[in-house]
Amino acid sequence: MGSVIGSFLNVVIYRMPLGLNISKPKSRCPVCETPIQTRDNLPILGWLLLRGKCRTCQTPISVRYPIVEALTGLFFLLLYIVLVHSGGQFLPYRPPNRFGGSYQILEGRTWDLIALDVYYSYLFIVLLASAYIQYDGQSIPRRLLIWCFIIGLGAGAFIPELHPVPALISTQSEVSSTAVLLNELYYYGTLHIGVEIETIKTLVWGLLYGVIVGVLFCWPVLFKPQSASPFPPRTSWLLILVGVYLGWQQVVALGFLAAFSLLCFELSSRGNRQFLLRLPASAFIVSILMLQLLFGKYLTILPLHMSNLSYLLVTGFQIVAIPVLTGMSQSIYLKRIPQTKTQDQISIDESRSITF
Repeated sequence: MGSVIGSFLNVVIYRMPLGLNISKPKSRCPVCETPIQTRDNLPILGWLLLRGKCRTCQTPISVRYPIVEALTGLFFLLLYIVLVHSGGQFLPYRPPNRFGGSYQILEGRTWDLIALDVYYSYLFIVLLASAYIQYDGQSIPRRLLIWCFIIGLGAGAFIPELHPVPALISTQSEVSSTAVLLNELYYYGTLHIGVEIETIKTLVWGLLYGVIVGVLFCWPVLFKPQSASPFPPRTSWLLILVGVYLGWQQVVALGFLAAFSLLCFELSSRGNRQFLLRLPASAFIVSILMLQLLFGKYLTILPLHMSNLSYLLVTGFQIVAIPVLTGMSQSIYLKRIPQTKTQDQISIDESRSITF
């Protein structure tokens, strides 16, 4: 199922930035314009059977197509295992189900986890498509972001189970065993359709911190756009979506880890090829998002095993570190631009001297 969605995601990545219809016409070779047959359009397998070439004109087909399909399929499988099949063992804050595996699924105790699976999967494929679109040097279409934002707010407001981490969490000493038991009886395996005050608070806080983290993450180019930067336009929108879907605690953790990963990449990739030079920051956002969705229990800091003061200090450090890390990444990136251009010019001049 995930690979099929990944196949459709390839169509979205190619057509939507160009303003083309994503459903019509049928997929075809961009060179000879021959429609792709159904047997050749199978995810991953079709590319392997064709040996990476068009059946008609033998034009090479980019290896990126099966990579996107395989990546999406693998993520869907892993998310189902760690979220639904495990009974929510890796979710932050939410106590896991008492039973795991196929038993709890057959007993109907996982409707909330299945809804979370769909909710998180949609966020992931939107951010994955956005990262590939930016890698291609194009701007993320507004309608892709707006629809994701509307669905996140709408579904999140009416289904409280889509936000297992509330905006305000008491310390562990203040949580009684009775409250935990009532929480288990109320939430396990069921979906409660309706608007709740706590859910609205979680959405508002998530949206607010998504904006804050987005601004801090992209501040090097937010008010002074630059032609060369790892922060293409609308990168901050991705963090706003993360805040809406995951809540303020997780968007802060994700923003910090993505900024740290970006800096490590810039430090380690100096002097490397052009491919690495134009890898956008959104690639690191979606990479950390994948880990956050799979292992959020270990990547999200919550005030359960520390004092309020310690929690505020740790959270404050993450927020302050985000603009520092991204500013350093932008500085290193700009220093690499002249070197790359000089090397490219030298190679061009050498090729001209050999040719003539």
